Amino acid sequence: MKDSTTLELTEGQQLALDQLHRIVQASRGSVAATHVAATADGYVEARVSVGCANLPPTQDGLRLRSVEAVTLRIPPDFPFRAPSVRTRHTRFAGAPHVNWGRHLCLYRSTATEWDPADGMYGFITRLLDWFEAAAAGQLDRPGEPLHPPNALTDHTAGLLVIRHDAPVARPDGPWLGAAVLHQVNDIRCDVVGWLAVEDPWPDSLEQLRESAALPADARAFLAPVVVTTKHLTFEYPLTARELVESLARDHITPRLLLGLTGFVAGHNRTLLCPDADATVSTGDDEDTPAAPVHLLLGTPSRGIAGDGPRRTHLVAWHLPDFADPVGRLAADTAFSGHAYLAELGDEVVRFGTDWLDRQSTRWMRVYEVRPEVTVRRDHATPAAWLRGKRILVLGAGALGAPVADMCARAGAAHLTVADHGLVHPGILARQPYTDADIGFSKASVLADRLNRIDPHATHVEALVGNVTTRLSALDLHTFDLIWDCTANRIVRAHLERARRTDTAPWPHLATLMIGHHATRGIAAISLRGATGGGTDVLRRTALAAHADATRSFDDLIDDFFPTTPPTELFQPEPGCSDATFTGSAADVTALAGQLATGVLHALAEPADRHTMAVLIVRMPTGPTGPTGPTSTQPSGPCWLTWPNDTLATDKATGYDVRISPAAMAEMRAEARRGARLRGQRVETGGSLLGAVNDAAGVIFIDEATGPPPDSLLTEAYFQHGLDGVSGHLAARRTATGNISRFLGMWHTHPHTAAQPSTTDRAAMTSLTLPLDDAPARALILIAGGPPPVWQQWLTTGDAPDLYTHLATRTVSAASEPLPPQPPAHLGPVRWWPGGYFTRPLRPVPVPRKGPRS
Repeated sequence: MKDSTTLELTEGQQLALDQLHRIVQASRGSVAATHVAATADGYVEARVSVGCANLPPTQDGLRLRSVEAVTLRIPPDFPFRAPSVRTRHTRFAGAPHVNWGRHLCLYRSTATEWDPADGMYGFITRLLDWFEAAAAGQLDRPGEPLHPPNALTDHTAGLLVIRHDAPVARPDGPWLGAAVLHQVNDIRCDVVGWLAVEDPWPDSLEQLRESAALPADARAFLAPVVVTTKHLTFEYPLTARELVESLARDHITPRLLLGLTGFVAGHNRTLLCPDADATVSTGDDEDTPAAPVHLLLGTPSRGIAGDGPRRTHLVAWHLPDFADPVGRLAADTAFSGHAYLAELGDEVVRFGTDWLDRQSTRWMRVYEVRPEVTVRRDHATPAAWLRGKRILVLGAGALGAPVADMCARAGAAHLTVADHGLVHPGILARQPYTDADIGFSKASVLADRLNRIDPHATHVEALVGNVTTRLSALDLHTFDLIWDCTANRIVRAHLERARRTDTAPWPHLATLMIGHHATRGIAAISLRGATGGGTDVLRRTALAAHADATRSFDDLIDDFFPTTPPTELFQPEPGCSDATFTGSAADVTALAGQLATGVLHALAEPADRHTMAVLIVRMPTGPTGPTGPTSTQPSGPCWLTWPNDTLATDKATGYDVRISPAAMAEMRAEARRGARLRGQRVETGGSLLGAVNDAAGVIFIDEATGPPPDSLLTEAYFQHGLDGVSGHLAARRTATGNISRFLGMWHTHPHTAAQPSTTDRAAMTSLTLPLDDAPARALILIAGGPPPVWQQWLTTGDAPDLYTHLATRTVSAASEPLPPQPPAHLGPVRWWPGGYFTRPLRPVPVPRKGPRS
C-alpha cells in the first residue's frame, strides 16, 4: 500500500489506513490496497482488490472476477462515520443493493449496524460478506425485506406523505390514474386516496373533499400516477429523458405519460377554478390557486424476498412549470379516460418532448404511513390495544394530560377529554401547557394540541365544565375505556353509582392516582363486567394493604389510605389554592407512563381469573429511599387482583350488596359444617363486617363469621350470640384501619325460600348487636333456596338465593343484654349452641313446623 505519510490526514483517516494496512498484511494476499489519495471534499480514497476466486458462481448470483477492485472512501470523521465503497465499473448495475450502477450498499442502516469500535476490520468483513452474498445470489436473502429503489431527493421539491395503500398494476398493463392530495402546507402534501382513469372522477372540489373525508376548507387536488408492471431499476435516473426511457420498457410511452399529466392537470383546473375558461391560462392569475405538480411513479419493489407478489413502491417527481401548460394545450380534446390519452395532440407531444429533453428529475421526499408497507413502532406494545378505540379521559392535569397524549399517539379513533380547570402559571412546572395557554381551559388547549398529532386517525373532543355534570350528558356505553385521572372522591363516587344503576355493561374503567410526593402511583382497574368500579377497587386495595403480614405496603397506606388525615398539606399558593402533591414533570410523566402501560397490559390479557386489579408503582429514588437497596419496600411494580363479588340487591333501598368471595366462602363453609354436624335443616349464621357507602349506593360485605358459642341454632330459628363478638369486631376494626366494621348479621334458611319469617321481621328492629359502637342500622342477609338450589351451593359453590335488607333499629339496645333464648311462641325446641359443639344441648322433640326464621 502506498505510503500515506505525505497525505494530510485526520486522526480518524490515519487510524483507518493503519487498520487497513494490518488487514492487508494478515490476509495473505486475498486483500490488497493501493493508490491512496486525498480528495477535494476531504475524503481519502484507497483502491482495494478483493480475491473472489474461491466464490463459485450460482445461477442467480453475480458473475464475479477472480479479483474484484473497489474504491473505499474514508470520511474525515472516521470511525464515527462509516466509509463507503464503489466499483470502477457498472457490471453490477441493476443488482440489489447497488446504487447508481457503482455504489455498493453494505449496510441497511449504518445507525444500527455500523459499530465504530470495529473500524476497518468490521467494514472489510462486511465487504467480503457482500461479495459472498452476491456470488450466491442472496443479496436479498429469503425472508428479508427487499430494499426499495433509491431516488436522490431534493429538499426544495417538497414532501409527500402516503397514507393509503397503493394501487397495483394490472397483469396486462400499468395502472393509470391520479392520487388525491391534501395540501397540508407550502411544502407538504398527503396522499389520501386514489382514482383510476376508468373510475368516475369528482365534478367539484366539495365532492373531492367528501370522498377523501377532508375538512370543508382543506386544499385538495389531483396528481397523475403511473404504476408499472415490472421493477425498473434499483436507482432512479437523474434526468427526465432517462426516466421516460426506463418507463418505455414497460410500454409507458412519452405520449401516454404526457397525456395522463395533461388530463389530470385539466381536471385540477376544473376543480380549483370551475368558472374559468379552460383555454385561458390561470396558473399565473393571483386570484386562481394553481395546484403543485407532482407525478407519482409506482413499481413492484416492496415486500419480503421469496415471499409472494411484491407490493407497490412509490416515488414522487416534482414537475415545475410543466403540467399546467400541457393541460392547457390539450384542453380542446373532447375525450376522457384512455381515449383522451390515445388522442393526445402533436403540439402537446412536441412541447412535452422538448421539456423532457432539458429537465432534470427532482424527487420529493416520501414518507410512508400506508399499512401495507409500514409497521407501527408501537404495534407489539400494550398501547396497540388503544388503536381504533373510543376513549374518555377525565381530568387534563398531571396524569390526565400525558395519558390523553399516549392515547392520541397510539391511534385511538376518538378521544374525549373532560376537565373544568383553567391553565394557570403554577402548573407549567409539570403539566404540558405553555405560557400562552394561561387563562384558557385545560381541556380545550389539550384537545387542540392532540388533534394535531394525527388528524387522519384521531379526533379529540374537549368537554369543559364540571366533570360529573358533563358525564351525565354522555352515552358512556359508546366508549371502550374510561380513564379517571381526577384524583377526586366525588368523581369516583359518581362513577361508582352510575355503574351500579346502569343495566348495560360499562366500558373498562381505570382510576389513576399519585402519592403526596409523586414517588408512588396506583391504577385501579375495573374490566368490563366487573362488579366494582374505582371506589370499590381502591377500598379493596386498602384492605389488602392492611392485611399484609409482611408490612410491605405500609408506605402505600401512609400515602393513600392513612388512618388519620394528614396534617401537613402542600398548597402552592397558601390560602387560595387547593392542596396538591409535590412532584416534577419527570416524576408525573414517569408514573403516568408506567401506570398507563400496566392498565393496557391488563386489558390485553384475557380476564379469566380476575375482573378487578390494582397496579402499584414505586419510583426509584436514592440508595436509602423508598425503593433503594436499604429499603424494606419491594421494588418494581406490584399487582393485586380480585374476582367478581356475589351480587344481591336490597329492594327497599335499591343498594347493591356486594359479597366478597371470602365472605361467601365462610358462609358456605359454616353451612356445610352445620349440615354435617347438626343436620340438613338446622339454621346457622353469624356476623357480617363491611361498610355502607350511601353516595355510591353500595353495601360492601368483606367478611362473615360463624355463630358465637352462645348462639341458638334450631330448625326454626337462629339467634346470634354475644360471646367474644365485641373483642373480635374491635380487633378487625384495628386490623383494617377502621375500613371494615360491624355491618349486620346473616343466617340460613336451608332448603326453603330466602325470605324473612314473621320472627325475623319482628326482630329486625333490634337485630343490631348491643355494642358501644353499634350502628343505627344493620344489614340482614338470609341465604336459602329450594332443595336443588341449596344443595348446589353446598356441593359446588353456586350462589344460593339471597335476601338482603338494610334494617334501621327502632328499639334501643339493652345495656345489659340477656342471654340468647328462643322466642316463647316457638315452644320447646331442640337447639344447638354455636362454636364447635357437636351435640344439641336440649334433647327436646322438635315441634311441628311453624313460621320459619
